[in-house]
Amino acid sequence: MYFSGYIDESYDKKQKLFALSCMIGKGSQFIKMERLWRNKIRNKNDQRKKYGQKPISRYHAADCNARKGEFHGWDERERNEFVLKLFGVFKQIPLHNIAIYVDLDQLCEAFPEYSGDRLKLAYMLLTDFLMISIGEDFARLGGEPVGKHKVTLFHDSTANGKYDPTILRQFNSTKNARGFPYAEMFTSITALQSKDCALLQPADLVAFEALRHAQHFHEGKKVRKSLEALVALDTFGIHLSAFTKQEHILDLKRKVKERKSQYDLSRTL
Repeated sequence: MYFSGYIDESYDKKQKLFALSCMIGKGSQFIKMERLWRNKIRNKNDQRKKYGQKPISRYHAADCNARKGEFHGWDERERNEFVLKLFGVFKQIPLHNIAIYVDLDQLCEAFPEYSGDRLKLAYMLLTDFLMISIGEDFARLGGEPVGKHKVTLFHDSTANGKYDPTILRQFNSTKNARGFPYAEMFTSITALQSKDCALLQPADLVAFEALRHAQHFHEGKKVRKSLEALVALDTFGIHLSAFTKQEHILDLKRKVKERKSQYDLSRTL
């Protein structure tokens, strides 16, 4: 069985919290999802053109939520109605989603030697953890030996491509690590531009919702209604992992140290 995974990330301006998401499904599912997603964008633009308003080129979670950029001038009602319609695409396509979020302050305390570039540290560790999570989920849910499944990954290119090499190096490092039990599953990882790949847009939505969930959790607020609406969908399966407390980060550090002979952190970073 051949699967694809579409990855995107989201983080706040202060680089306090970082979230990474991955949508996993079969090619036929993503063909249908892309068609439905593009139709939602097209229908929205037809509506806006009818009233003499500017169309949008694509969905961008942060801009849509803040109503800036191409979403400047939208009111809350228009934004919320549009996002709910996008949620409807997830309702029609049953995909497995993985979302991971981490407190970067806590992460840098645990790995002070790499705190000079906290985003690079996050991309490296979460790419590694994502691959492990995908393998574990396939082993738990797949019903067949994981070696029979093949997963090809695509990620939204980072700003100016700065961290694309970090993600690629970590992918290869994890895949080629001695004793990594899911190595045969993964074929490749490729950086794409979200403006050229519509399937990275729903991945952006999931990553942004994971980030906002982390922010609300950190601030002691209730879960966002939008995330509750997603999770409530029968077709929306999500594996959510959080590293926001010191004990979570220390557990992650312990696991990394256990694999240090397999994962050359200094070389990867």
